[in-house]
Amino acid sequence: MLAEKIHIDALSEIIRKLTIVPIDAVVNSLEVSQAQMQINLLHENDDGYITIALKKDNNWIQHHYKVDELKENIGKLIGVKDANIYLSPNSFYKPKRRIENIRKLNSLFIDLDYYTLEQYKGLSVEQIVWLLEKDYFKKSVPPPSFIVISGQGIVIYWLIEPVPYMALPLWNAVQKFFLERLKEIGADAKSIDAARVSRLTGTINQKNGQATEILVFNEERYSLRDIQENYLPELNDYVKNPGVKKRGRKSKVVKLYNLYSLHHARLMDIVEIQNFRKGYCRDENGELVEKSQRELMCFLYRYWACCFTNDLKKALEDTLEFNRGFICPLPESEVRSQTSQAERAYREWLENEFDPRPKEDIEQLKINFEDGDDKKKNRSGYKYKGYNYKNTTLIGLLNIIEDEMKVLKTIINTNEIKRRDNVYQKVKRRDKDGLTKREKAKLEKIEAIKKLKEKGLTQKVIAKQLGITQQSVSKLLKEM
Repeated sequence: MLAEKIHIDALSEIIRKLTIVPIDAVVNSLEVSQAQMQINLLHENDDGYITIALKKDNNWIQHHYKVDELKENIGKLIGVKDANIYLSPNSFYKPKRRIENIRKLNSLFIDLDYYTLEQYKGLSVEQIVWLLEKDYFKKSVPPPSFIVISGQGIVIYWLIEPVPYMALPLWNAVQKFFLERLKEIGADAKSIDAARVSRLTGTINQKNGQATEILVFNEERYSLRDIQENYLPELNDYVKNPGVKKRGRKSKVVKLYNLYSLHHARLMDIVEIQNFRKGYCRDENGELVEKSQRELMCFLYRYWACCFTNDLKKALEDTLEFNRGFICPLPESEVRSQTSQAERAYREWLENEFDPRPKEDIEQLKINFEDGDDKKKNRSGYKYKGYNYKNTTLIGLLNIIEDEMKVLKTIINTNEIKRRDNVYQKVKRRDKDGLTKREKAKLEKIEAIKKLKEKGLTQKVIAKQLGITQQSVSKLLKEM
């Protein structure tokens, strides 16, 4: 047991400081070049933090690096022969691997566990790739940028022009679309979390001793919008203009895009509330206190994380870390027990997500959602499952004040909606110089009067030429 702990501590030191590997570790230059290739493909010019994780037995260690430091020292990690090594395809703006910390989305990816399906168990990687090229690539999904042979299954990557976290709902919609198209050949629903890590090429899969390899198809990057337009046509008009209205019900793809956009916004808001309060809670009198809504906030975080990422294990891990953001965190055991209902609610919500029957538009859903009610009938009689709260309910439960609503995306009241609309209308009425039409016309008149005045014309003549009163000319001259 002591020897095992010493070994884990050594691994932790290696990944934390990228220290020199043990003397008896042999680093193959081909393995290093394969790992560097994957890092270059995914993270070229990336300015965020990249996660490297090591798994030894039941121990999980991870650390975060900038791309230059990682590429320079990758050989030291490859030299660790008795641990599984993973890399994050996307980067983070701070060294915490959580969905709300996404810095850049660099690729789309699907983990294909084809070996779990009876009809594909005996097939080789070459046969699976051939099947994908014949039946799926250029048809259901675009041709990949590269494929990583992970030792058991394969991971398909589509490089995209890097986009910031604001594009996460669209990115997630495309991921879900690819998942549905490749589900029949073993696509893993747990593999599409934007904050995931995936096996690093050039390392060994410790489950079966197989080496991971990379197959590069095309290093050109796709535009996320191009993929959307070519493969998700139902989303085209809606994403360009969310207010677009067409006959009939919105398609399933559009409704899912809306749902994931809402869950992402909710998740970001609960984190923003914690940040705004600097780890404190707020009581019903609006005062900051150490203990109040911690259980509820952790529950909401876990539920929305489940709905957005489809990864229950990662959602719990992130919830535990979110809990540590409070001034007075809850005991870990209490977080696990008090928020466990989130997983049940998520599984019920999945029945809505994948139910083939038509559903109301998400805009109407927001109106119909009832406080903590896990089954709500809409006008058509269909029941929506899961925990679905109205904005007014969340504002009351979390004691959100007006100043906090100004920094939130979606948990806002009608007053804040009106305030934002007024700001938008004011900005909309102004030109590139920040002037309204009236202000611009006034400046143009002053400039015209100035030029005519310089020619020696009287106020009366200037007024006649400009078609305004002499009194107006006199008034504008005083403002010059």
